[in-house]
Amino acid sequence: MKEAGPPDELNRMGNRNPYRATPGFTSRKILSAQAKQDIKIKPSFVPFAWKGFVVVLLGIVVYGVSFLFKSPLPSTGSLLTYAALALIGLGVLDMLIGVVRRNAFTYLITDSDVVVKKQLLRRSVRRIPFSSISDVQVSQSIVGRLARYGDVVPVTKSGYGLVRGTEPGENIVAEMADVPNPDKVADLIMSRLRASKVA
Repeated sequence: MKEAGPPDELNRMGNRNPYRATPGFTSRKILSAQAKQDIKIKPSFVPFAWKGFVVVLLGIVVYGVSFLFKSPLPSTGSLLTYAALALIGLGVLDMLIGVVRRNAFTYLITDSDVVVKKQLLRRSVRRIPFSSISDVQVSQSIVGRLARYGDVVPVTKSGYGLVRGTEPGENIVAEMADVPNPDKVADLIMSRLRASKVA
């Protein structure tokens, strides 16, 4: 009769789990769980506030220049000071309005569609199901390339980002405007689109 091995070897044999998941299976479970999570994206702050920021900087420059005229021309220096304060106030106001406008937009990428929400004075929700998306296009301006934001437009079978409106025969454009890292967002949409077709 064959003798049993050392106790530690028996323990190792007993601890083996024939049903232990393989690394590939585990990674597939993780990817599947991630795919079920809705991803919320807000627009970049830059396109909504850069003009106000420039106005504030201009006001600061004018305020600094006003000190050069206070000694020889006090009235001119005071006038420049008032102008600088007005520019700074307008710039700050423009940035605050930009924050409100930015917060009105919300983009969602689910496991079945892309959702474009806008809620300011009126609320609108546009859904683009993956089944109707044939491609995703990214467009960026010069400022957008520098600040890393741009527009992501799902191209549907009915046209360039067109989805059905609430009225019969109405088509509206649904795009994810001014999103940060638009290339990554487009890649994410395409990966979920492929995953939805496999599922």
